[in-house]
Amino acid sequence: MDIRIRKEMPADYRQVEELTREAFWGAMDHPTCDGEHLIVHKLRGLPCFVPELDFVAEVDGKIVGHVIYSLAKVVAAEGMGERHLTEERRSGEIEVLNFGPLSVHPDYKRMGIGSALMRHSIARAAELGYRAIVFYGHPDYYPRFGFRRASRYGILSADGSSLDALMAMELYDGALEGIEGRYLEDCVYEVNPAEMAEFEKGFPYKAPVQPIPSQVLTSQLPREAKQAFALHGIRYVAQLQRFSGAELLGWEGMDEHLLGRINGILSQLGQPCKLAPSSYILQLAELGLRCPVCSLIRSKAGISLYRVESEGKRYILKVFEKKEDTREIRSYLMLSKLGIPTLPLLGRTENAILLPDVDASGDYRLGEERDLSDPQVARAVAKWYRTLHDRGRAFLCGMEEEHSGKGKQLGEEVDSMYDESDVITLENMRLIAKKTGTGDNALWQAITEHYHEIRRRIDALPRTLTYNDFYWTNLIVSKDKEHAFMFDYNLLGKGIAYGDVRNVTCALSHEAAEAFLEAYGGHIPDLEKKADAFIAPLVTLFGACDRHTFPAWAEASLEELKSGRILEHLEEWLRAQ
Repeated sequence: MDIRIRKEMPADYRQVEELTREAFWGAMDHPTCDGEHLIVHKLRGLPCFVPELDFVAEVDGKIVGHVIYSLAKVVAAEGMGERHLTEERRSGEIEVLNFGPLSVHPDYKRMGIGSALMRHSIARAAELGYRAIVFYGHPDYYPRFGFRRASRYGILSADGSSLDALMAMELYDGALEGIEGRYLEDCVYEVNPAEMAEFEKGFPYKAPVQPIPSQVLTSQLPREAKQAFALHGIRYVAQLQRFSGAELLGWEGMDEHLLGRINGILSQLGQPCKLAPSSYILQLAELGLRCPVCSLIRSKAGISLYRVESEGKRYILKVFEKKEDTREIRSYLMLSKLGIPTLPLLGRTENAILLPDVDASGDYRLGEERDLSDPQVARAVAKWYRTLHDRGRAFLCGMEEEHSGKGKQLGEEVDSMYDESDVITLENMRLIAKKTGTGDNALWQAITEHYHEIRRRIDALPRTLTYNDFYWTNLIVSKDKEHAFMFDYNLLGKGIAYGDVRNVTCALSHEAAEAFLEAYGGHIPDLEKKADAFIAPLVTLFGACDRHTFPAWAEASLEELKSGRILEHLEEWLRAQ
């Protein structure tokens, strides 16, 4: 469908008012229209009207959408002081844009009309040099364009309230920095019922619509949720549009599981759904991206990856639904503070990270399967691992003088980091024996008899930072192949360096593995190799036993167990001094 955006002309006025009336008929808790068409009619003749931002959307020559802008202001709070240097700020009033109504004909909703109008008008407002847009609207719809809760900028409603429905967007970075105050829009938005009734007489009769009562929704919810809806005055389903998903989660008896149930019912009723706090839309708004265009790359086990384009720049957004997966955010910060090469962290929230899109880079590219057979790439990978291990070892040993004491800031994070050797417990060994049907294998008795010595030796092994997820899909290579580094740090942990060396070289071709070892350099103690030969297959088996079906990638370790080779490795390690 071809959508054409153009300026509204006087000849369009009546048609736009009729469109606006249709778009808002029966919306929210109003059986008719609440005066939005009257607002459009009056706004055009007021000083606050911004004609340069008055647009209609056409499809096949028919006007199907409209957006209108006006000037508003943020009245600065007392005590802001002389830090605000402009005369405008010293006067106590900051000019901002307001928009609305945004109208789309009912026959053309959910076809991208509203989005097209918003993206076009926001881009034009930025070109015209306006500072920001502040307005009241659906708090789970407008964040997709980059709007966020206005109170995050220090902007409250006229009565001092902090509402998710009051949203704001900077049209250039730092536009609202240091601004605190109350938002005031033109009084045209306060519709007089008598004036509205008189204006409505000029339009053809239209039967009132009966809004969907909230009982249609609450009858399917627990008692606590019903009480919360009643407490917040929700008489009709459409009234939920005044509240964000985050606000609903703050109500008594609500949780994310219940929010999901509510969204399912809302979808069945043809009503807009609520956004969960971890939604990628809210993460992008929080990161300050304006009018982002997103496409899902993949989503698995609560971790989602998106390709994002905003204002001509390309990014990758990684969103973590589970709190435990947000450790990757801390891993990026840790590696950066230790000077270990990573993708630059362009932004972060509690649930997401923003990274550059390597595909758009002139210097780097994503790894390819053929890199596993390329000695030049292998040497570049080895340099990264050597840096990771050297700086990680110094950090974990508390020798962080060269990093100005930054290690102290990270100590608590390291204590909770993944360590493969933590798998070696008697309970976990019994689990492996049971799941693999090897309870009579002599290894388990040997581990039980020597368990305290095994744990003592494991705890005495020199630790460093380790990357436990090597494969070409997690590799980034410079286009001249001189530099390479890993990304996707969900499994960044601590352990013995040889575990990484063995993991990488096993994935490389023979020639590439030789190049890796040569470039990595340094002497790896035999004791580490002997310990790894015992620990590594047990870690693999434990991970495999956590699956519903035993995976093929663990078959080799299972064969080592059954053949007695793991027991041999244990005995050899225990004999070593």
